[in-house]
Amino acid sequence: MKHPKAGFTLIELLVVIAIIAILAALLLPALANTRQRAYAASCMSNKKQLELACFMYTGENNDALPFNPDQSVASAGALPWVAGSKGMGQMTWNSSDLGNTNTAYLTDPTLTCMGSFIQQPKIYWCPADHYLAPQQGGLGWDYRVRSIAMDAAVGGGNPVSGQPGYKPSLNLTYMFPSPMFYATTASQLMNPGPSDSWVFTDEHPDSIDDGILYTSPLWISGLGVFSELPSSLHNRSDGISFADGHAEIHKWQDPRTCIPVMYKSTSGSTLLNMESSANVDLAWLAQHTPNWPGYNGPLY
Repeated sequence: MKHPKAGFTLIELLVVIAIIAILAALLLPALANTRQRAYAASCMSNKKQLELACFMYTGENNDALPFNPDQSVASAGALPWVAGSKGMGQMTWNSSDLGNTNTAYLTDPTLTCMGSFIQQPKIYWCPADHYLAPQQGGLGWDYRVRSIAMDAAVGGGNPVSGQPGYKPSLNLTYMFPSPMFYATTASQLMNPGPSDSWVFTDEHPDSIDDGILYTSPLWISGLGVFSELPSSLHNRSDGISFADGHAEIHKWQDPRTCIPVMYKSTSGSTLLNMESSANVDLAWLAQHTPNWPGYNGPLY
């Protein structure tokens, strides 16, 4: 007699599916954490490479830091560290702006002062930043080419008030001592010292536009405003590097610092006000922003 072929019963099949679902639920968080750690390691590597390029530039230019003017424009006879002005190199949510995809604005020595020291344009990008506006999707882009901004207090600007590249921009003058401090040479990074002075940071996708990010050194109490926001794409943390060359993933503590990506520019138009209650993240950034040596003026 022929025996009937053995098969799974419905109950057995459901049990197997349940076991697979349980295993997936256990493994997926671990895989997500592994991916986050890989992003963080890559991000810190990028920041260290940028700092190395900065050291090389400084070493070949009599201790001068890369030029970092307002709006990242070529001015005062110097090229900016990245081209990021309106119409040339600026990050936007528009599909027509070449700065979103053209790496020449990052590495071309005729456009940027650091172009000769950068071999790989990907170091300007945070691997956790895969945000594209709906109109940018489907055009063959995986990401916008730059996620990084430079501290406005590091690197020179146009010294002539009212001229392109002068720091600070007119709407931000109340946030800074007058005149605003910015180090033009590495030896001027004294308050705080190089190990505590931040230089490069990932910037929030809605906030990033040009290559400069302003943070006032006066808001050390945590009361003040974010004129532009650092990123929080590393699980509410940010990739940030310092003038001594080290980089870290810094965890933000205040939920107000970690706003979701809305695909709507907040730069230059929306100041995130923290005047009603202190923000410890704003205080941390202020404490790590270079200022005049020995400055003891008002904090707010």
